[in-house]
Amino acid sequence: MSNSTRRLTFVLVTFSEVCEESTLTGVTTIIGEILSKRPDLSPEQVRALIEEKKRELPNFLSDEGAARLVAEELLIKTSGTQLGRMRIKDLVNGLNDVAISGRILAAWPPQLFQRRDGSSGQVIRMIILDRSGRVRCALWDRHVEIVSKGNLQGGIIRISHAYTRQGLAGDVEVHAGDRSIVELNPQEMPTSDFPEYRELFSSVGEIVGESNQVNVVGIVQVEPRRHSFTKDDRTGTVLNTIIADQSGQIPLVAWNDRAADLQNLKKGDVLQIVNARTKLNQNARPELHIETRCLVSVLPRPPDYFKLPTEEQSTRIADLTVNSSVVSLIVTVVSKGEIREVKRSTGETLKVSSILVGEETGMITLTLWDDKADLTRDFIEGDTLHLRGVSVRERLGELQLNLGKSGELEKVNALPKLAPTTRIDELTMAKSLVTVEGVIIDQPVIRQVSTGKNEIVDVASFMLKGENGSTRVTLWRDHARLAPQLTPNRRLRATGMRVRPGMNGQLELSSIPLSKISILPSLVEKPAWEDIRKIISLEVGLTSWTKGEVIQVANDKLRIDDGTGAIDVLWDENVVGKITSAVGKELEIYGTAEKSDEKTLIFKATKILGVDK
Repeated sequence: MSNSTRRLTFVLVTFSEVCEESTLTGVTTIIGEILSKRPDLSPEQVRALIEEKKRELPNFLSDEGAARLVAEELLIKTSGTQLGRMRIKDLVNGLNDVAISGRILAAWPPQLFQRRDGSSGQVIRMIILDRSGRVRCALWDRHVEIVSKGNLQGGIIRISHAYTRQGLAGDVEVHAGDRSIVELNPQEMPTSDFPEYRELFSSVGEIVGESNQVNVVGIVQVEPRRHSFTKDDRTGTVLNTIIADQSGQIPLVAWNDRAADLQNLKKGDVLQIVNARTKLNQNARPELHIETRCLVSVLPRPPDYFKLPTEEQSTRIADLTVNSSVVSLIVTVVSKGEIREVKRSTGETLKVSSILVGEETGMITLTLWDDKADLTRDFIEGDTLHLRGVSVRERLGELQLNLGKSGELEKVNALPKLAPTTRIDELTMAKSLVTVEGVIIDQPVIRQVSTGKNEIVDVASFMLKGENGSTRVTLWRDHARLAPQLTPNRRLRATGMRVRPGMNGQLELSSIPLSKISILPSLVEKPAWEDIRKIISLEVGLTSWTKGEVIQVANDKLRIDDGTGAIDVLWDENVVGKITSAVGKELEIYGTAEKSDEKTLIFKATKILGVDK
């Protein structure tokens, strides 16, 4: 080992010994004070009381803190420690001569009050921290004048000759009264004893679960929405928006006075939030709640340490997971449900509606809450929507989207893009919804089952065969009532179906309320030219192909002409499909000629080729 290494090792060991000696000196001093007042106790007995106190509160009290608590319980007043050197972790209730220092995390505006004797007073409250913990402080009367000049947040404060008492929340508070001395940013105080102000703030991505002490800086991502509510015959105000940094986004909810403080807040503002509370929303995702105990301010510019959020990027449905937080998407409306009302456990009634949306990577259910639910009336199938501030949740193994007051939704001009049909043999346990096509193998029969909510609902099941496999399809409720139309050999498209495991281990398809069930025209081959008969040669009861140019379309009838004659053609839309804008087109039609009257024939079609359907 080199001389320099040996010297360094010596310095480090010496520093450690100094720290231990300082702690031991404080404990020894307190034990001496106890013994001077209680000669009936021995040093060993006092040390045993200190160890017992530490066992009562494991990992909470230091030796010195436990010693002070023992002295307090023995009704013995102890002296304060050296100015500015007592750790916050060591504070206990009932101390009368405390010297404490810390970095100011938050300072509330001064409050005026009137004492019982009629005299006026004032107090300023703050939270300060050192590297061992945090504590609330109250500075009374003359100290308010000293500290109320300028911005206190981030500064260093030293309070000597203070006293401690239990706060309303049961924790320790430090109070600076008449005999106390308060100093701001004392020059001889080493700032390394305290965390840097930037260290006190979390990134958005680090906010998980529920907490009562969250500090964060973020940029407002959507225009704030403000509304009033009534609870217990009292009216309140709430503001909803979303803030973000480079690590992610989080919904923000400001209540009453804090909502009023942010009445001019707008998209793009930099928001600094101190002492916020987080709670999990209905999707088990954290939300920031800004209440009376919080300090919130709009900064003129982001702090130097702040990492700006990346430019907004749309998330693909296929990339969504249960761990996705707040996302943006561009989707197409596939189908939509009715607006309905639901009641929360609080008795509050909310509007809600659901839309089946999709894009080129998948389909998913979007639930719109509160004022967003009314927007459903403005959308039609095929509309493209830009969603911002959407949360993701999993229900019954299926991912779903939720858009509430914090999010944004707008209709945009874009061509709809939807995922292609999924082959039946390629079905997987995906958490998004699928579209399949195939031929019905067996006739479904409606039956009734009881749900977990004791509802009696209609259910119909059948086998659907695709080009490369088959699967069982189960239709629920209104969809089950289509069973009489779902005859064998008919082609079917089922859109927005949930994939689930079946009884035999194979994957099956199950409808949701927003699924779409469509009967498709049968696939037919083009007829050979020799199989096509001229209109003039058609005979009553003859089933064959004919061909002609459409000269008229009306309701369920069209008229064709092939140069040898003209004939009216009737068709069943459920069999052939819908026919639009066919005038001028040449059609190949398979069907049967029947008498219309004594002199006229009609042609009842079962297959039509060469027309848009």
